[in-house]
Amino acid sequence: MAAVRHRWVHEVRGTTTVEFALVSVVFFVAVLGVVDFGRALWDWNRAAKATQIGVRAAVVSDLAARDLSALDGTAASAIGAPVPVGAVSPNPTVCTDDGCCGALDGVDVGALDRAAFDRIVGSMRPFFDRIDAANVVVEYRHIGLGMAGTPDGPDVAPLVTVRLRNMRFEFLAIAFLGLPAIDMPDFRATLTMEDGRDG
Repeated sequence: MAAVRHRWVHEVRGTTTVEFALVSVVFFVAVLGVVDFGRALWDWNRAAKATQIGVRAAVVSDLAARDLSALDGTAASAIGAPVPVGAVSPNPTVCTDDGCCGALDGVDVGALDRAAFDRIVGSMRPFFDRIDAANVVVEYRHIGLGMAGTPDGPDVAPLVTVRLRNMRFEFLAIAFLGLPAIDMPDFRATLTMEDGRDG
């Protein structure tokens, strides 16, 4: 009996397999974690680039805010003179999938040009396909650029900000660890509206 117990206590066969099993779990979790966090950074980068492309599309096409697009600057300034900042109210005007409103008071300011808004969203999707129209916000802030009586476009050339909001990242490779989806930050890009837009 003592010989069997001695042989059992000093047995070393299979220790390598047990050590590998213990270490491999940690190794594979670490590798999968690197993959998932790499995906997260990739999604962050795609969202930032989509926002940059969205604002570029917004500044070279029609305004999504119909009332701002139809603003008659000659009521506040002489033809060919800059339209004063105070002539635009509300300022800024924010357009979402639901419509346009004043950013500060939330008051409805008129119709959304759905085609213009959809062009902005459509320009963003090739760069980040999970974008939905509800995730996009377009803000127009009049800063005194634009001339009253412009014959081929709006009388204002606002500062345009496109923001991507309410996006979430879901872990896949290490989801078995119970990590919840995380909120991505809001992404934003701003450019000045261009004259002679191509619509």
